[in-house]
Amino acid sequence: MSDEGEEKENFIEKLNKSFTDFFGNVFGESGKDFIEETSEKIKDFSSEAIKKIMEFSDDAIEKLNLNENEQLIKARDSVEDLLKQAGLLKEDEEEEEF
Repeated sequence: MSDEGEEKENFIEKLNKSFTDFFGNVFGESGKDFIEETSEKIKDFSSEAIKKIMEFSDDAIEKLNLNENEQLIKARDSVEDLLKQAGLLKEDEEEEEF
């Protein structure tokens, strides 16, 4: 990961921690717990939405017989790898290969 990417990630982590601490200070432990739970739900929702989009693209590739298009498959795999590296797409135990 580039230094710029790491800086953004660290900034986002600091921002999230500050936001959680703020809610904890304003609303007590229940406010902090609420923000942490909401954050986890959003991550899960985002991950599921991204997974559905990737499933849709895989289905479209298959139905349109684009499995032989190496450039398209490489681009698709690159997107998937980046999403996994970012933690936005979880690895399945049984991944489907194209």
